[in-house]
Amino acid sequence: MSQYSLFTHGNALRVEDPGSLADYFHVGWGATATFRAPVPQQTSFGIVFDEIGPGSWFHLPLTSTLTTFGRRNPFLKSVTLLFDATHCRITNVHVYDGVVGVHEFNGLKLKGGFLDKRDAHDVNPEAATAFGAPSFANTLTLPRPHRVFSAIGISFFACAFFEDFDEHGHAHDPQFHGPFPPAVLTVSGAGGQYVVEDQFLVTVGVSALDKIGISIGP
Repeated sequence: MSQYSLFTHGNALRVEDPGSLADYFHVGWGATATFRAPVPQQTSFGIVFDEIGPGSWFHLPLTSTLTTFGRRNPFLKSVTLLFDATHCRITNVHVYDGVVGVHEFNGLKLKGGFLDKRDAHDVNPEAATAFGAPSFANTLTLPRPHRVFSAIGISFFACAFFEDFDEHGHAHDPQFHGPFPPAVLTVSGAGGQYVVEDQFLVTVGVSALDKIGISIGP
């Protein structure tokens, strides 16, 4: 089996609900979304905030191929998002093959800077160091490889997280009256890691079937 990666640049990102965002724009190196700050609510216990603020689903198609590597379809093994999330988080990542849902990663709280981080094993399957190949939270591995039928797409939900404002002491400071610092998501790309049977092995297998008079089609 051989492994390869195909990535799509972040400036192809689409937002499902632009009205939920404070700002959204594309640039040469990707796309940036700024989320609206969590809204305070007056209750009998005082002013409280929801754990998560307004957010939106985002969609990004992945470059896909079915014919470059011979007769056999590739298998999708994992997906990787290249992003930076400040005062916000990615909570759900759903993977599709055309109209078919491949897998849902829910209950996530992905945050931090991953614009230039990928699992070493995904870059080079034979990568090994004295301490093992490093891995990062922005690569999500499917429970089992998925045979690609048409085109792979990633949909993910991101939103402001109230607790993340505590990094600057704002979340629970009774003297703080705002505004909160901006909750910004930057996406520079996304991709998938695939595996495919080596062409040599496929050719040998086909030749062996031909010798005994079995055809596998055009």
